Amino acid sequence: MLWQDVLIMSRKGTLFLLPAPIASFDDARWSLDSVALEIPNYALQLYSKLDYFIVESEKSALRLLSRFKDPKDLNRSCLVIFDEHSIEADVAKVLGPIEDGKDGGILSEAGLPCIADPGGRLVAYAHQRGIQVVPVSGPSSLMLALSASGLDAQRFIFLGYLPSESRTRISVLRRISNEFLRDGITRIFIETPYRNNALLRDCVANLPEDLMLCVASDLAGLSMRIWTKEIGFLIASGLPEIGKVPAVFIIGKQAEIHPRNTT
Repeated sequence: MLWQDVLIMSRKGTLFLLPAPIASFDDARWSLDSVALEIPNYALQLYSKLDYFIVESEKSALRLLSRFKDPKDLNRSCLVIFDEHSIEADVAKVLGPIEDGKDGGILSEAGLPCIADPGGRLVAYAHQRGIQVVPVSGPSSLMLALSASGLDAQRFIFLGYLPSESRTRISVLRRISNEFLRDGITRIFIETPYRNNALLRDCVANLPEDLMLCVASDLAGLSMRIWTKEIGFLIASGLPEIGKVPAVFIIGKQAEIHPRNTT
């Protein structure tokens, strides 16, 4: 790398990937103390320090940042929307100030950003343009659900959101179960809260009866519930109500002891 390239890179800002709480707090619980239970101090400091944020929803971002920024600083802050409706031309525009030397952050709606959300495209562009990307530790509903599922976590695949249309979703579920029977790799997927119960019904109606299903809902929230059952058990006993809260679905087999190879 030429020294001129190093100088150019040094003039660029840093793109921080900022976590947000995953608990579905109501207004009464959305306080400094409750957020601090989930978000590490370094991230809280960046909430206060930065004044350029890339967000999916201005309303939810302001709700969070208002707990940590002085009102004057918040008014001076710039919140730029980048969501599922953004187009490719928006990528360079949104990251323009950071490329010009300003530090900024992608603020997730919940948990860690850029996983199953549009922010991933911004990170890809940042790497192309030599912008430093710094992920900041925070809660991950996927990892919390997997660790609490009791299912095999040696190998797993995250599938993101399944199709919203029922017939297509059923086809995908059947393909997923066939793939699992071949490779034994745990599958993780998520759904929009208002379709949780429909997805659960499709899982139970179309997956093998000896397959294990875990549903982890409202993680870190007041109504948090995590259960893991065989599909056959759910057929016999009836389906629990998940409700319209964030949920993670996991299918696989029970975890086993994996002896380490000492040779």
